[in-house]
Amino acid sequence: MKKILFAIVAILGLASCQPEPIDVKLEEYEPQVVVASQVIPDYLMVIGLTRSFTVLSSAGYKGEGDEEFFEDLLVDSALVTVESVDGVDTLFKVANGLYASLKELQTPGGNYILRVTDYGLNKSVVATSTMLQNIPFTSVEPDFEVTGTDTTVYVDVSFNDLPGIENKYVLSVFSRNTNDAALDVNLFFSSGSNRIEYQEIFEDRGVDGQEITKRIKLPEVSVNDSLMVSLSNISEGYYSFLQSRERSGNLLSEVTNEPINYPSNVEGGLGYFNTHYPSIEFFDLKELLD
Repeated sequence: MKKILFAIVAILGLASCQPEPIDVKLEEYEPQVVVASQVIPDYLMVIGLTRSFTVLSSAGYKGEGDEEFFEDLLVDSALVTVESVDGVDTLFKVANGLYASLKELQTPGGNYILRVTDYGLNKSVVATSTMLQNIPFTSVEPDFEVTGTDTTVYVDVSFNDLPGIENKYVLSVFSRNTNDAALDVNLFFSSGSNRIEYQEIFEDRGVDGQEITKRIKLPEVSVNDSLMVSLSNISEGYYSFLQSRERSGNLLSEVTNEPINYPSNVEGGLGYFNTHYPSIEFFDLKELLD
């Protein structure tokens, strides 16, 4: 009994030593415009626009990653223009958070200036990007390894490195299955069935001007899927941006997490405006197996 009483007294003594709660007043969080971009060869440029948030804000505190919370982050009213040597092109809204231009961007070495005015936040941002030379594939071939009732999908890729200069690349593989209706934030916040299966960023150290080959294993890809393989020659700045995102575990794809401070070329905002011109190949795996 004495031991029990001693334990109770000790617990009460520890409780009485706890300091009184202190009121902490935090400054109101100011959301910023977040920029993403993608050039689709021979078709259009797409700009993705969202608003940043913090876990201490009402969005971060109440948001649970549902569709309503997601829609609140999309920039639904904005003036978006891209300026180049060809003039100023005003982009049109495809959907909330998604703006597109039908003017092709194909001039290597050309500078492109993005200007965005978010009417909801009453804020403007600007970013500049230089178009780098397109790198074509020399070969892209899906391959299949059949073991019993299982089939593993591979993609064999090769291309020639640009000689004489330091090059940085991003190689990606996307899959599409019409039975999958998941929301993919990486693909400019569109509701669809695309998902990224593989992405690698790398430099051409030790292989200047040589052929670069990759064999990519895609364990999550089904033979009923379609594939898109994309290769881009990217800038030093965008390479650093992708490296930071990779080290952080790609938190941009988790809208319920607090944003990370990645390298950015967006003045007055976040994200990255790039104009790399990718080489893209599409494959319907079902047709290849028939």
